[in-house]
Amino acid sequence: MQLTPETQEEINQVRSHCGYFLLEDGCLISAKGKDTLSFLQTQTTNDVLPLQVGQGQNNAITDRQARLIANFSIHRIEEHSALILVDTSQKEVLLNHLESFRFREDVQFTALNHDLLALQGPRSPIILEKIFSKQNQKPNDIVQLSLDKNRVDIIMKSLTGEEGYILCFQNEFKDALMQKFLETETPPIKVSTAAREVLRIEAGLPIFGKDMDGKNILPETGLEHTSVSYNKGCYIGQEVIARIKTYGAPNFALMGLTVEGSDLPPFNGTLQLGEKKIGTIKSSVRSVTLNKVISLAYIHKDHRSPDIDLEVTIDDKPFKVKTCLLPFYQAQTRKDHSKKLLTQALQIYKEQDDLDHPISLLRESIELDAKNAEAYEALGVFLSRQDKLDEAISLMKRLVEINPQEIMAHTNLSVYYMKQGRIEDAEHEKAEATAIQFEQAIEKNMAKKLQKKEAEQKKKEMEERIGMFKQVLEIDPKDQVANFGLGSIYLETGRYQEGLEPLQTVIEAYQDYSAAYLLLGKTWEKLSNKEAAIETYKKGIAAASKKGDLMPLKDMQNRMNQILRR
Repeated sequence: MQLTPETQEEINQVRSHCGYFLLEDGCLISAKGKDTLSFLQTQTTNDVLPLQVGQGQNNAITDRQARLIANFSIHRIEEHSALILVDTSQKEVLLNHLESFRFREDVQFTALNHDLLALQGPRSPIILEKIFSKQNQKPNDIVQLSLDKNRVDIIMKSLTGEEGYILCFQNEFKDALMQKFLETETPPIKVSTAAREVLRIEAGLPIFGKDMDGKNILPETGLEHTSVSYNKGCYIGQEVIARIKTYGAPNFALMGLTVEGSDLPPFNGTLQLGEKKIGTIKSSVRSVTLNKVISLAYIHKDHRSPDIDLEVTIDDKPFKVKTCLLPFYQAQTRKDHSKKLLTQALQIYKEQDDLDHPISLLRESIELDAKNAEAYEALGVFLSRQDKLDEAISLMKRLVEINPQEIMAHTNLSVYYMKQGRIEDAEHEKAEATAIQFEQAIEKNMAKKLQKKEAEQKKKEMEERIGMFKQVLEIDPKDQVANFGLGSIYLETGRYQEGLEPLQTVIEAYQDYSAAYLLLGKTWEKLSNKEAAIETYKKGIAAASKKGDLMPLKDMQNRMNQILRR
């Protein structure tokens, strides 16, 4: 399946700029009443009670066997009210479940007839700032704003892997709001359904009814990493979910596959290795970002180690696939995008001796990261070369407001003032730069002394802990906690060779202890033994995959990839 050039451009725009689409497959449910949060706490898998006004979270409900009934997000808007964002296909099931368990609780659930507009991409917060005066800062945060006397609820939520938002508003305000977005200086591009699907799968985001349904237990879907609290009180399905967490991992769980060739594997196709079924294929697309076919698939725990090449059959047709962690695509931060634009601007100037295009890129770079001092400096230099000294001075003054201790800003102001013949102002800024440089040198020297004192105190405490652990090991040489603690201290204090033995002891006795593999791999890295580190990480990744320890698994995968790239 080949994507059209238009679809590819939409995807690239979302990855580098901003795109929008109406979220016609999503809806809002209002929850109001003094028992709203306490009731939801008893019904859902995540911990609702700690939510403050303006905060939100991913959540789900399951049956007694931990099979998924619905997944959604909850966003607290007032002391006793919240909004629930859910796929339209799950709305009735969710409402029926909540109503069936509600008895005397003071909470009312109402499906709202609102339009939802998704704004996705690294420039989405900048576009929002041009229309609204504030924005959300953390995923699932919600803010209620007013525009032309119309209420707009803005939820920070990524549907593509990039920073993104969902705007919720009355239907009659849709055209006017859309027009405001399209009138911005660099308006977002409209994103088609085909592009949305590629972005979603690259971001590793499963959807109900396609990648998961009521036959799946929640831990199979990967939702437990974002939608489950293991510290809250009872809810339906908790016992099964907790037992899986404690004693292992589900037999099958969702992960990624990259597929050789151009053919998409069949949806719901059976993945077989020889005569053995090892998985089931779900959503598949040709990835624009990776330039290869990718699939979401449920894979058996014996084959969930990432970066394993497999020659399999899918519905009796041969395929070559490679396992990988989700997401397929890791979004860059706004700072990363800002640095990228700075590099592009400098490269264009170097190759083409052009100023207009680099200046445009640098303005965008500063919008993405208001503290990117290098972008300010480059933009100021380019503006001064166009004899736009007033604008260059204004730019440096803005940087000083953001960071009064930025030496470069004061130095450049001195240069620009000198070019304008403003000798007194130039001398003042030069003196400011010199004074800040002197202050920073004193602070650095004081910080070094403090750091040395803290290091001496820490060393003393570490020696006491080493002695304690050694006393335990005299009684039980294979004690898990003491050996792991000893290895951790030796790694932290630079005694790498001494750290090998206790960590190897842990792994020999507890072969599924993924954190110990991670620590041992780091120790081998410090000893410059790349081969031993890679071998340790491979074994650790396999152990973590079977157990479902996602965090150490990803850490080991990233560290191993870094070694291989060196």
